Amino acid sequence: MRPNRWIAAVLSVALGLAGCGGSPPAAAPVGARAVPVLAAGLKAKDPNARARAAMSLGRMGPEARSAVPDLAAALKDREPSVRAAAAQALGAVGPDAAPARPALEALAKQPLTRQVASEALERIGP
Repeated sequence: MRPNRWIAAVLSVALGLAGCGGSPPAAAPVGARAVPVLAAGLKAKDPNARARAAMSLGRMGPEARSAVPDLAAALKDREPSVRAAAAQALGAVGPDAAPARPALEALAKQPLTRQVASEALERIGP
């Protein structure tokens, strides 16, 4: 699947989860239902799609807590933009992202991602 088609498929699923597909929305908040779709986006072939998925999870803040393991895995992505977006997202999740501290501490030792990883660690707390 070409990257643009993959993004369109993800958006289609996310819109369906948001209740835009003609059926009444489920009881769970839209964000909670979108987290698994966005977490799957962290494994996309296209690095831009992976980074966008991480950024979207970051915008959800603590609501994205169930994606912490996926975001922590994304901290090891070969693309610095994906690693940085995952670190920012983990910081936005806050204290619930504490299991990712070791991976963020390792990322804070890398020159390209030192600042963003350090900020995420501050937001997560001890």
